[in-house]
Amino acid sequence: MIRSILSAFTFAFVANAATAQAPSVNYTTPAAVAPGKETTVTFFGGNLAGATGLWTSFPCQTTRAPEIDNNRTNTGKVGFHFTLLKHVPVSIGAMRLVNTNGISSLRLLMIDNLPSVIATGKNRVMQTAQGLKLPVAIDGNCDELNSDYFQFEARKGQRVLIDVVAARLGSALDPLLRLLDSRGCELAYADDTPGAGVDARISYKFPAAGRYFLELRDSRYQGGLKHRYRMRVGDLPLTTISFLPVESRDMLTSAKPLKETSEIEPNDTAAMATKISVPSSLKGQFAKPKDRDFYEFTAQKGQRLVIAGKTRSLGSPCDLFMRVYKADGSQLVEANVNGPDEGSITNTFAEAGTYRLMVEELNLQGGPELQYRVEVKPYEPRFALSVETEKVDAAPGGSFEMKVTAVRREFDGPITLSLPGAESSFVLTNNIIIDAKTNATQLHVTLPLELKPGQFTNLSIVGQAKIGDATFSATASTMPALRKLFPQMPYPPEELDGLIGLGIKASAKSTETKPVETKPAEK
Repeated sequence: MIRSILSAFTFAFVANAATAQAPSVNYTTPAAVAPGKETTVTFFGGNLAGATGLWTSFPCQTTRAPEIDNNRTNTGKVGFHFTLLKHVPVSIGAMRLVNTNGISSLRLLMIDNLPSVIATGKNRVMQTAQGLKLPVAIDGNCDELNSDYFQFEARKGQRVLIDVVAARLGSALDPLLRLLDSRGCELAYADDTPGAGVDARISYKFPAAGRYFLELRDSRYQGGLKHRYRMRVGDLPLTTISFLPVESRDMLTSAKPLKETSEIEPNDTAAMATKISVPSSLKGQFAKPKDRDFYEFTAQKGQRLVIAGKTRSLGSPCDLFMRVYKADGSQLVEANVNGPDEGSITNTFAEAGTYRLMVEELNLQGGPELQYRVEVKPYEPRFALSVETEKVDAAPGGSFEMKVTAVRREFDGPITLSLPGAESSFVLTNNIIIDAKTNATQLHVTLPLELKPGQFTNLSIVGQAKIGDATFSATASTMPALRKLFPQMPYPPEELDGLIGLGIKASAKSTETKPVETKPAEK
Protein backbone atom coordinates (compact mmCIF):
# COMPACT_ATOMS: atom_id res chain seq x y z
CA MET A 1 0.00 0.00 0.00
CA ILE A 2 1.29 3.43 -0.91
CA ARG A 3 2.61 5.45 2.00
CA SER A 4 -0.18 7.71 3.25
CA ILE A 5 -0.02 10.93 5.21
CA LEU A 6 -3.22 10.82 7.21
CA SER A 7 -5.15 13.39 9.15
CA ALA A 8 -5.16 14.05 12.86
CA PHE A 9 -8.79 13.76 13.97
CA THR A 10 -11.07 11.15 15.46
CA PHE A 11 -14.55 12.57 14.96
CA ALA A 12 -17.23 11.16 12.62
CA PHE A 13 -18.61 13.26 9.82
CA VAL A 14 -21.86 12.75 7.91
CA ALA A 15 -21.52 13.65 4.23
CA ASN A 16 -23.93 13.78 1.34
CA ALA A 17 -21.52 12.46 -1.29
CA ALA A 18 -23.94 13.02 -4.14
CA THR A 19 -23.76 16.82 -3.80
CA ALA A 20 -20.62 17.47 -1.74
CA GLN A 21 -17.62 19.18 -3.32
CA ALA A 22 -13.94 19.25 -2.43
CA PRO A 23 -12.79 22.06 -0.11
CA SER A 24 -11.39 25.25 -1.58
CA VAL A 25 -9.25 27.75 0.35
CA ASN A 26 -9.16 31.40 -0.70
CA TYR A 27 -6.84 32.74 2.01
CA THR A 28 -5.67 32.30 5.60
CA THR A 29 -5.07 34.63 8.52
CA PRO A 30 -2.42 35.06 9.64
CA ALA A 31 -0.33 34.33 6.53
CA ALA A 32 2.51 32.90 8.64
CA VAL A 33 3.16 30.58 11.57
CA ALA A 34 5.89 31.10 14.13
CA PRO A 35 8.58 28.49 14.87
CA GLY A 36 8.82 27.19 18.41
CA LYS A 37 5.30 28.03 19.52
CA GLU A 38 1.65 27.42 18.71
CA THR A 39 -0.05 29.58 16.06
CA THR A 40 -3.76 29.47 15.28
CA VAL A 41 -4.55 29.88 11.59
CA THR A 42 -8.05 30.47 10.18
CA PHE A 43 -8.85 29.19 6.70
CA PHE A 44 -11.46 31.01 4.59
CA GLY A 45 -13.04 29.49 1.50
CA GLY A 46 -15.80 27.10 0.48
CA ASN A 47 -16.95 23.58 1.41
CA LEU A 48 -14.73 23.59 4.50
CA ALA A 49 -17.14 21.89 6.92
CA GLY A 50 -16.02 18.60 8.41
CA ALA A 51 -12.32 19.01 7.78
CA THR A 52 -10.57 15.78 8.74
CA GLY A 53 -7.01 17.04 8.62
CA LEU A 54 -4.33 19.17 7.14
CA TRP A 55 -1.25 18.12 5.16
CA THR A 56 1.84 20.30 5.41
CA SER A 57 5.00 19.98 3.33
CA PHE A 58 7.15 20.78 6.38
CA PRO A 59 7.56 19.14 9.82
CA CYS A 60 4.63 20.40 11.87
CA GLN A 61 1.97 19.20 14.30
CA THR A 62 -1.55 20.41 13.46
CA THR A 63 -4.82 20.06 15.38
CA ARG A 64 -8.28 21.46 14.80
CA ALA A 65 -9.08 24.76 16.51
CA PRO A 66 -12.61 24.18 17.86
CA GLU A 67 -13.00 27.82 18.91
CA ILE A 68 -13.03 28.81 15.21
CA ASP A 69 -15.94 26.52 14.30
CA ASN A 70 -17.65 25.09 17.36
CA ASN A 71 -20.31 23.08 15.54
CA ARG A 72 -18.04 21.89 12.69
CA THR A 73 -20.64 22.89 10.09
CA ASN A 74 -19.33 26.26 8.88
CA THR A 75 -18.63 25.76 5.18
CA GLY A 76 -16.68 29.02 4.84
CA LYS A 77 -14.27 28.98 7.79
CA VAL A 78 -12.20 26.48 9.73
CA GLY A 79 -9.22 26.80 12.09
CA PHE A 80 -6.07 24.84 12.92
CA HIS A 81 -3.38 25.09 15.59
CA PHE A 82 0.18 24.81 14.18
CA THR A 83 3.18 23.83 16.30
CA LEU A 84 6.61 23.94 14.67
CA LEU A 85 10.12 23.15 15.79
CA LYS A 86 11.98 26.09 17.31
CA HIS A 87 14.79 26.48 14.79
CA VAL A 88 12.86 26.45 11.48
CA PRO A 89 14.25 29.37 9.41
CA VAL A 90 12.21 32.10 7.75
CA SER A 91 10.84 30.27 4.73
CA ILE A 92 7.74 29.23 2.80
CA GLY A 93 5.93 25.87 2.79
CA ALA A 94 2.80 24.32 1.35
CA MET A 95 -0.36 22.77 2.77
CA ARG A 96 -3.65 21.13 1.75
CA LEU A 97 -6.95 20.99 3.61
CA VAL A 98 -8.52 17.51 3.75
CA ASN A 99 -12.11 16.42 4.31
CA THR A 100 -14.34 13.50 3.27
CA ASN A 101 -15.19 15.29 0.01
CA GLY A 102 -11.55 15.44 -1.12
CA ILE A 103 -8.67 17.89 -0.81
CA SER A 104 -7.99 21.54 -1.55
CA SER A 105 -5.46 22.79 -4.04
CA LEU A 106 -2.04 23.68 -2.67
CA ARG A 107 -1.86 26.78 -0.48
CA LEU A 108 1.35 28.48 0.59
CA LEU A 109 2.17 29.53 4.14
CA MET A 110 5.12 31.43 5.55
CA ILE A 111 7.21 30.41 8.53
CA ASP A 112 8.22 33.68 10.19
CA ASN A 113 9.54 34.66 13.61
CA LEU A 114 8.32 38.28 13.39
CA PRO A 115 5.30 39.30 15.45
CA SER A 116 2.18 39.60 13.29
CA VAL A 117 -0.48 42.31 13.19
CA ILE A 118 -3.54 42.62 10.98
CA ALA A 119 -4.00 45.62 8.69
CA THR A 120 -6.90 47.65 10.06
CA GLY A 121 -8.50 48.48 6.71
CA LYS A 122 -8.94 52.06 7.96
CA ASN A 123 -5.58 53.28 6.66
CA ARG A 124 -6.52 54.23 3.08
CA VAL A 125 -5.02 57.74 3.33
CA MET A 126 -1.77 59.03 4.80
CA GLN A 127 -3.60 60.93 7.56
CA THR A 128 -4.99 57.67 8.98
CA ALA A 129 -1.83 55.59 8.45
CA GLN A 130 -1.62 52.54 10.73
CA GLY A 131 1.15 52.82 13.31
CA LEU A 132 3.83 50.14 13.45
CA LYS A 133 6.30 49.13 16.12
CA LEU A 134 9.33 47.55 14.45
CA PRO A 135 10.17 44.79 13.79
CA VAL A 136 6.78 43.56 12.65
CA ALA A 137 4.92 41.77 9.87
CA ILE A 138 1.53 43.03 8.66
CA ASP A 139 -1.09 40.74 7.11
CA GLY A 140 -3.67 42.42 4.94
CA ASN A 141 -5.14 42.86 1.49
CA CYS A 142 -5.25 45.76 -0.95
CA ASP A 143 -8.62 47.05 -2.11
CA GLU A 144 -9.32 48.08 -5.67
CA LEU A 145 -8.21 51.67 -6.48
CA ASN A 146 -6.90 52.13 -2.91
CA SER A 147 -3.56 52.19 -1.08
CA ASP A 148 -2.73 51.01 2.43
CA TYR A 149 -0.65 53.45 4.51
CA PHE A 150 1.57 52.69 7.50
CA GLN A 151 3.82 54.86 9.70
CA PHE A 152 6.79 54.17 11.96
CA GLU A 153 9.65 55.91 13.75
CA ALA A 154 13.26 55.50 12.56
CA ARG A 155 16.58 56.54 14.06
CA LYS A 156 19.30 58.42 12.22
CA GLY A 157 21.52 55.90 10.43
CA GLN A 158 19.05 53.02 10.97
CA ARG A 159 18.64 50.62 8.05
CA VAL A 160 15.19 49.15 7.57
CA LEU A 161 14.10 46.44 5.16
CA ILE A 162 10.52 46.53 3.86
CA ASP A 163 9.69 43.27 2.08
CA VAL A 164 6.21 42.69 0.64
CA VAL A 165 5.66 38.94 0.34
CA ALA A 166 2.62 38.46 -1.87
CA ALA A 167 3.15 36.62 -5.18
CA ARG A 168 5.66 34.39 -3.38
CA LEU A 169 2.70 33.22 -1.24
CA GLY A 170 0.44 32.69 -4.24
CA SER A 171 -1.43 36.01 -3.90
CA ALA A 172 -3.01 37.77 -6.88
CA LEU A 173 -1.43 41.04 -5.70
CA ASP A 174 1.26 42.72 -7.82
CA PRO A 175 2.58 45.06 -5.11
CA LEU A 176 3.89 48.58 -5.63
CA LEU A 177 5.67 50.01 -2.58
CA ARG A 178 6.66 53.61 -1.74
CA LEU A 179 8.64 54.95 1.22
CA LEU A 180 7.66 58.54 2.13
CA ASP A 181 8.91 61.17 4.55
CA SER A 182 6.61 63.07 6.93
CA ARG A 183 5.67 65.54 4.17
CA GLY A 184 4.69 62.79 1.76
CA CYS A 185 7.77 63.14 -0.45
CA GLU A 186 8.97 59.90 -2.02
CA LEU A 187 12.27 58.54 -0.69
CA ALA A 188 12.26 55.12 -2.37
CA TYR A 189 10.09 53.16 -4.78
CA ALA A 190 9.88 49.44 -5.61
CA ASP A 191 7.99 47.32 -8.12
CA ASP A 192 9.05 43.83 -9.32
CA THR A 193 12.25 43.67 -7.26
CA PRO A 194 14.93 41.36 -8.73
CA GLY A 195 15.03 38.09 -6.81
CA ALA A 196 11.49 38.53 -5.48
CA GLY A 197 9.56 38.04 -8.72
CA VAL A 198 6.75 40.59 -8.96
CA ASP A 199 6.99 41.33 -5.23
CA ALA A 200 8.41 44.63 -3.95
CA ARG A 201 11.30 45.17 -1.54
CA ILE A 202 13.09 48.29 -0.23
CA SER A 203 16.24 48.48 1.90
CA TYR A 204 16.81 52.04 3.13
CA LYS A 205 19.23 53.77 5.49
CA PHE A 206 17.58 56.79 7.08
CA PRO A 207 19.62 60.02 7.02
CA ALA A 208 17.67 61.56 9.90
CA ALA A 209 15.50 60.50 12.81
CA GLY A 210 11.78 60.99 12.37
CA ARG A 211 8.45 59.60 11.31
CA TYR A 212 8.22 57.83 7.98
CA PHE A 213 5.37 56.37 5.93
CA LEU A 214 4.77 53.40 3.67
CA GLU A 215 2.27 53.29 0.83
CA LEU A 216 1.31 49.89 -0.58
CA ARG A 217 -1.07 49.19 -3.45
CA ASP A 218 -1.57 46.89 -6.42
CA SER A 219 0.43 48.17 -9.39
CA ARG A 220 -2.66 47.74 -11.61
CA TYR A 221 -5.01 49.29 -9.02
CA GLN A 222 -6.78 45.94 -8.63
CA GLY A 223 -7.81 44.51 -5.26
CA GLY A 224 -9.98 42.25 -3.16
CA LEU A 225 -9.65 39.42 -0.67
CA LYS A 226 -7.34 37.46 -2.99
CA HIS A 227 -4.94 40.42 -3.27
CA ARG A 228 -3.28 39.66 0.03
CA TYR A 229 0.16 40.46 1.37
CA ARG A 230 2.50 39.91 4.29
CA MET A 231 4.74 42.95 4.66
CA ARG A 232 7.86 42.46 6.81
CA VAL A 233 9.36 45.65 8.25
CA GLY A 234 12.45 45.99 10.42
CA ASP A 235 16.23 45.84 10.62
CA LEU A 236 16.23 42.50 8.81
CA PRO A 237 18.86 40.69 6.72
CA LEU A 238 18.52 41.04 2.96
CA THR A 239 18.33 37.33 2.16
CA THR A 240 16.31 35.07 -0.09
CA ILE A 241 13.18 33.60 1.49
CA SER A 242 13.60 29.98 0.50
CA PHE A 243 11.03 27.22 0.05
CA LEU A 244 11.37 24.42 2.58
CA PRO A 245 12.20 20.93 1.27
CA VAL A 246 9.10 18.78 1.09
CA GLU A 247 8.77 15.93 3.58
CA SER A 248 8.13 12.38 2.43
CA ARG A 249 9.32 12.63 -1.17
CA ASP A 250 10.73 9.13 -1.00
CA MET A 251 7.97 7.96 -3.34
CA LEU A 252 9.52 9.94 -6.19
CA THR A 253 11.93 8.27 -8.59
CA SER A 254 14.49 10.76 -9.82
CA ALA A 255 17.87 10.81 -11.48
CA LYS A 256 20.96 10.41 -9.35
CA PRO A 257 21.90 13.87 -8.04
CA LEU A 258 24.90 15.52 -9.62
CA LYS A 259 28.12 15.92 -7.68
CA GLU A 260 28.05 19.38 -6.10
CA THR A 261 31.10 21.63 -6.36
CA SER A 262 31.39 25.00 -4.63
CA GLU A 263 33.60 27.67 -6.09
CA ILE A 264 37.00 28.05 -4.44
CA GLU A 265 38.07 31.67 -4.21
CA PRO A 266 40.08 33.20 -5.67
CA ASN A 267 38.90 31.96 -9.06
CA ASP A 268 38.55 35.30 -10.83
CA THR A 269 40.97 34.39 -13.64
CA ALA A 270 41.42 31.41 -15.94
CA ALA A 271 44.73 30.54 -14.25
CA MET A 272 42.93 30.20 -10.87
CA ALA A 273 39.91 28.29 -12.17
CA THR A 274 38.15 25.85 -9.82
CA LYS A 275 38.59 22.34 -11.27
CA ILE A 276 35.41 20.33 -11.76
CA SER A 277 34.43 16.94 -13.15
CA VAL A 278 31.64 16.25 -15.64
CA PRO A 279 28.84 15.93 -14.69
CA SER A 280 28.74 18.49 -11.86
CA SER A 281 26.47 20.99 -10.15
CA LEU A 282 28.32 24.25 -9.44
CA LYS A 283 27.40 26.56 -6.58
CA GLY A 284 28.76 30.10 -6.22
CA GLN A 285 28.04 33.76 -5.68
CA PHE A 286 29.15 37.14 -7.01
CA ALA A 287 30.47 38.57 -3.77
CA LYS A 288 31.45 41.97 -5.18
CA PRO A 289 30.71 44.07 -8.26
CA LYS A 290 32.47 42.92 -11.45
CA ASP A 291 33.15 39.53 -9.85
CA ARG A 292 33.58 36.61 -12.23
CA ASP A 293 34.22 32.93 -11.57
CA PHE A 294 36.16 30.40 -13.68
CA TYR A 295 35.76 26.61 -13.70
CA GLU A 296 38.04 24.17 -15.51
CA PHE A 297 36.93 20.85 -17.02
CA THR A 298 37.97 18.37 -19.68
CA ALA A 299 35.89 17.24 -22.65
CA GLN A 300 36.35 14.42 -25.15
CA LYS A 301 36.33 14.82 -28.90
CA GLY A 302 32.76 14.79 -30.16
CA GLN A 303 31.33 15.06 -26.63
CA ARG A 304 28.19 17.20 -26.35
CA LEU A 305 27.60 19.03 -23.09
CA VAL A 306 24.73 21.07 -21.69
CA ILE A 307 25.67 23.91 -19.33
CA ALA A 308 22.55 25.36 -17.67
CA GLY A 309 22.34 28.13 -15.07
CA LYS A 310 19.81 28.86 -12.33
CA THR A 311 19.37 32.19 -10.56
CA ARG A 312 15.88 33.73 -10.59
CA SER A 313 14.19 30.37 -10.00
CA LEU A 314 16.28 30.13 -6.80
CA GLY A 315 15.22 33.62 -5.65
CA SER A 316 18.57 35.17 -6.57
CA PRO A 317 18.38 38.70 -8.04
CA CYS A 318 21.13 38.16 -10.61
CA ASP A 319 21.12 37.36 -14.32
CA LEU A 320 23.77 34.89 -15.41
CA PHE A 321 26.15 35.30 -18.36
CA MET A 322 28.40 32.38 -19.35
CA ARG A 323 31.23 31.84 -21.82
CA VAL A 324 33.47 28.83 -22.60
CA TYR A 325 37.15 29.31 -23.51
CA LYS A 326 39.67 26.96 -25.07
CA ALA A 327 42.94 26.15 -23.29
CA ASP A 328 44.75 28.87 -25.29
CA GLY A 329 42.32 31.52 -23.99
CA SER A 330 40.34 31.95 -27.20
CA GLN A 331 36.56 32.07 -26.95
CA LEU A 332 34.65 28.97 -28.01
CA VAL A 333 30.98 29.73 -27.28
CA GLU A 334 28.79 31.93 -25.08
CA ALA A 335 25.25 31.86 -23.74
CA ASN A 336 22.41 33.62 -25.50
CA VAL A 337 21.33 36.23 -22.95
CA ASN A 338 18.07 36.80 -24.85
CA GLY A 339 16.92 33.21 -24.47
CA PRO A 340 13.87 32.11 -22.45
CA ASP A 341 15.94 30.19 -19.87
CA GLU A 342 18.25 31.42 -17.11
CA GLY A 343 21.40 31.11 -19.20
CA SER A 344 22.48 27.96 -21.04
CA ILE A 345 25.03 26.62 -23.49
CA THR A 346 24.80 23.42 -25.57
CA ASN A 347 28.03 22.62 -27.41
CA THR A 348 29.70 19.70 -29.21
CA PHE A 349 33.44 19.81 -28.62
CA ALA A 350 35.43 19.29 -31.83
CA GLU A 351 38.65 18.51 -29.97
CA ALA A 352 39.55 16.70 -26.76
CA GLY A 353 41.20 18.94 -24.20
CA THR A 354 40.91 21.33 -21.29
CA TYR A 355 38.26 24.05 -21.32
CA ARG A 356 37.26 26.84 -18.93
CA LEU A 357 33.79 28.08 -18.11
CA MET A 358 33.48 31.73 -17.09
CA VAL A 359 30.33 32.95 -15.29
CA GLU A 360 29.51 36.52 -14.28
CA GLU A 361 26.55 38.68 -13.40
CA LEU A 362 25.16 40.17 -16.61
CA ASN A 363 25.08 43.71 -15.19
CA LEU A 364 28.31 43.22 -13.18
CA GLN A 365 26.51 43.59 -9.85
CA GLY A 366 27.72 42.01 -6.62
CA GLY A 367 26.55 41.14 -3.11
CA PRO A 368 25.98 38.14 -0.84
CA GLU A 369 22.45 37.63 -2.17
CA LEU A 370 23.64 37.20 -5.79
CA GLN A 371 23.98 33.43 -5.77
CA TYR A 372 23.84 30.99 -8.66
CA ARG A 373 23.95 27.35 -9.64
CA VAL A 374 25.21 25.84 -12.89
CA GLU A 375 24.76 22.24 -14.04
CA VAL A 376 27.30 20.76 -16.44
CA LYS A 377 26.25 17.41 -17.86
CA PRO A 378 26.27 15.37 -21.08
CA TYR A 379 23.58 15.91 -23.68
CA GLU A 380 21.79 12.57 -23.86
CA PRO A 381 18.67 11.10 -25.48
CA ARG A 382 15.85 11.31 -22.99
CA PHE A 383 12.26 12.41 -22.42
CA ALA A 384 10.28 14.61 -20.06
CA LEU A 385 6.71 14.10 -18.83
CA SER A 386 4.08 16.55 -17.64
CA VAL A 387 0.50 16.65 -16.36
CA GLU A 388 -1.88 19.58 -16.03
CA THR A 389 -3.25 18.93 -12.56
CA GLU A 390 -1.78 18.89 -9.05
CA LYS A 391 -4.66 17.12 -7.28
CA VAL A 392 -7.34 14.49 -7.79
CA ASP A 393 -10.24 13.21 -5.67
CA ALA A 394 -11.65 9.68 -5.89
CA ALA A 395 -13.73 7.27 -3.82
CA PRO A 396 -12.51 3.90 -2.51
CA GLY A 397 -12.71 1.47 -5.41
CA GLY A 398 -13.31 4.38 -7.77
CA SER A 399 -10.98 5.79 -10.39
CA PHE A 400 -9.55 8.90 -11.97
CA GLU A 401 -7.98 9.77 -15.31
CA MET A 402 -5.09 12.06 -16.10
CA LYS A 403 -3.50 13.04 -19.40
CA VAL A 404 0.25 12.48 -19.39
CA THR A 405 2.25 14.22 -22.13
CA ALA A 406 5.80 13.45 -23.24
CA VAL A 407 8.47 15.67 -24.81
CA ARG A 408 11.24 13.64 -26.41
CA ARG A 409 14.90 14.27 -27.21
CA GLU A 410 16.35 11.84 -29.75
CA PHE A 411 14.20 8.97 -28.44
CA ASP A 412 11.05 7.59 -30.08
CA GLY A 413 10.36 4.34 -28.16
CA PRO A 414 7.59 3.37 -25.70
CA ILE A 415 7.41 4.91 -22.22
CA THR A 416 5.79 2.88 -19.41
CA LEU A 417 4.08 4.80 -16.61
CA SER A 418 3.82 3.73 -12.98
CA LEU A 419 2.90 5.04 -9.53
CA PRO A 420 5.92 4.26 -7.31
CA GLY A 421 4.83 2.55 -4.12
CA ALA A 422 1.31 1.89 -5.38
CA GLU A 423 1.83 -0.92 -7.88
CA SER A 424 0.34 -3.64 -5.66
CA SER A 425 -2.86 -1.79 -4.79
CA PHE A 426 -3.62 0.70 -7.57
CA VAL A 427 -4.60 -0.66 -11.00
CA LEU A 428 -3.23 1.26 -14.00
CA THR A 429 -4.51 1.03 -17.58
CA ASN A 430 -3.52 3.07 -20.65
CA ASN A 431 -0.14 3.43 -18.96
CA ILE A 432 2.10 3.26 -22.04
CA ILE A 433 2.95 6.18 -24.29
CA ILE A 434 3.56 4.07 -27.37
CA ASP A 435 5.62 6.31 -29.64
CA ALA A 436 6.38 9.85 -30.79
CA LYS A 437 3.27 10.03 -33.01
CA THR A 438 0.89 10.53 -30.07
CA ASN A 439 3.30 11.55 -27.27
CA ALA A 440 0.45 11.34 -24.74
CA THR A 441 -1.88 8.92 -23.02
CA GLN A 442 -5.00 9.21 -20.88
CA LEU A 443 -3.78 7.32 -17.81
CA HIS A 444 -6.59 5.50 -15.95
CA VAL A 445 -6.07 4.67 -12.26
CA THR A 446 -8.41 2.51 -10.14
CA LEU A 447 -8.14 2.83 -6.34
CA PRO A 448 -8.24 -0.05 -3.83
CA LEU A 449 -11.43 -0.58 -1.85
CA GLU A 450 -9.77 -0.46 1.56
CA LEU A 451 -9.07 3.28 1.45
CA LYS A 452 -11.22 5.46 3.74
CA PRO A 453 -12.86 8.85 3.08
CA GLY A 454 -10.85 11.66 4.63
CA GLN A 455 -7.47 10.08 3.91
CA PHE A 456 -4.79 11.78 1.84
CA THR A 457 -1.58 10.81 0.11
CA ASN A 458 0.87 12.19 -2.42
CA LEU A 459 1.31 10.38 -5.72
CA SER A 460 3.86 10.75 -8.46
CA ILE A 461 3.74 9.46 -12.02
CA VAL A 462 7.04 8.04 -13.24
CA GLY A 463 7.86 7.06 -16.81
CA GLN A 464 10.52 4.48 -17.61
CA ALA A 465 12.09 3.46 -20.93
CA LYS A 466 15.05 1.59 -22.34
CA ILE A 467 17.31 4.03 -24.18
CA GLY A 468 20.28 2.27 -25.70
CA ASP A 469 21.80 0.04 -23.05
CA ALA A 470 20.49 2.13 -20.15
CA THR A 471 17.14 2.47 -18.40
CA PHE A 472 16.00 6.07 -18.11
CA SER A 473 13.22 7.29 -15.82
CA ALA A 474 11.55 10.67 -15.32
CA THR A 475 8.90 11.96 -12.94
CA ALA A 476 5.96 13.75 -14.56
CA SER A 477 6.17 17.47 -13.90
CA THR A 478 3.18 19.32 -12.45
CA MET A 479 4.60 22.73 -13.45
CA PRO A 480 1.74 23.42 -15.91
CA ALA A 481 -0.72 23.07 -13.02
CA LEU A 482 1.45 25.08 -10.61
CA ARG A 483 1.76 27.96 -13.09
CA LYS A 484 -2.01 28.01 -13.44
CA LEU A 485 -2.47 27.86 -9.67
CA PHE A 486 0.12 30.60 -9.01
CA PRO A 487 -0.04 32.84 -12.12
CA GLN A 488 1.91 35.67 -10.47
CA MET A 489 4.95 33.43 -9.91
CA PRO A 490 7.56 33.46 -12.69
CA TYR A 491 9.08 30.32 -11.14
CA PRO A 492 6.75 28.17 -8.98
CA PRO A 493 8.58 26.18 -6.27
CA GLU A 494 10.51 23.27 -7.75
CA GLU A 495 10.07 21.49 -4.42
CA LEU A 496 6.37 20.99 -5.26
CA ASP A 497 6.98 19.82 -8.82
CA GLY A 498 5.81 16.26 -9.41
CA LEU A 499 3.59 16.01 -6.31
CA ILE A 500 -0.01 15.05 -7.12
CA GLY A 501 -2.31 15.12 -4.11
CA LEU A 502 -4.91 12.34 -3.88
CA GLY A 503 -7.90 12.91 -1.62
CA ILE A 504 -10.18 10.01 -0.72
CA LYS A 505 -13.80 11.12 -0.84
CA ALA A 506 -16.97 9.40 0.26
CA SER A 507 -18.85 7.37 -2.32
CA ALA A 508 -22.56 7.86 -2.88
CA LYS A 509 -23.32 5.05 -0.41
CA SER A 510 -20.95 6.30 2.31
CA THR A 511 -22.41 8.23 5.23
CA GLU A 512 -19.77 8.13 7.92
CA THR A 513 -16.02 8.14 8.31
CA LYS A 514 -14.09 6.15 10.88
CA PRO A 515 -11.35 7.56 13.11
CA VAL A 516 -8.07 7.88 11.28
CA GLU A 517 -4.49 7.87 12.42
CA THR A 518 -2.70 10.85 13.87
CA LYS A 519 0.35 12.27 12.14
CA PRO A 520 2.95 12.38 14.95
CA ALA A 521 4.81 15.58 15.77
CA GLU A 522 8.46 15.77 14.81
CA LYS A 523 10.84 15.49 17.70
